[in-house]
Amino acid sequence: MYYAIGLGILLGLWERVSLLQEWIAGVKIIPDPISTMLALGPLVSKGMYGVTLLEHVFTSFGRVLLGFLYAILLAVPLGLFLGLNKRGRLILEPVVDFIRPIPPIAWVPIAIILFGISIISHAFIIFIGAFFPLLQNVADGVRHVKPVYRDVAQSLGANRSQIIWRVVLPAIGPNILTGAKVSIGIGWMCVIAAEMIGVSDAGVGYFINDMKNIGNYTFMMAGMVALAIIGLAILFFFYALEHYAIKWVEGIK
Repeated sequence: MYYAIGLGILLGLWERVSLLQEWIAGVKIIPDPISTMLALGPLVSKGMYGVTLLEHVFTSFGRVLLGFLYAILLAVPLGLFLGLNKRGRLILEPVVDFIRPIPPIAWVPIAIILFGISIISHAFIIFIGAFFPLLQNVADGVRHVKPVYRDVAQSLGANRSQIIWRVVLPAIGPNILTGAKVSIGIGWMCVIAAEMIGVSDAGVGYFINDMKNIGNYTFMMAGMVALAIIGLAILFFFYALEHYAIKWVEGIK
């Protein structure tokens, strides 16, 4: 209910800003919510230049998913290592701290030099953005696992590998999901920004920028609304997973 109220307030403010801008400038640049929502229909069914909005969405989502999977495959084992190995953490943390402040978009020239304008260059930029939040959450989660859990497992004859798989990983499940939720959000921002600055000829970011260039602001806003809808869907998906994971971990405890 409160969520719907908040969205209603946002739509009302959007409508007022659109009317105020039209009154001040004498021409409507910011489309109203109803026009924007109505534009989604033809964009999904027909699109522009023979490409539908859904095709742009799938293109962007595929790039995000690829970069995000690379981030998971590297960040989770490295986070486990940093959380379990104090000496390794002392050696690698300065490297991580040095690279982390560099914005993912600053890596665009390197991505183009290494991989050209391809899905790999997009995945590389998304990987950079998604990797560090996930790494931090995993490493912090491992460090906060209660030692008594490991001690009990050792007393029952578990080796190091079994402790990691059967004790540590289940205990840090919520941390992994929280890091993944943040990472995939950053991944979306990275891919849209990369598509907007010309590292693509398709995708939602490319579509939004293209509509801005030709002055079709209604379609431009429709593309932004599509991003918001996708973002909400991903957010609710991770909320559900987090709720399940927390209940599961509490059940284990």
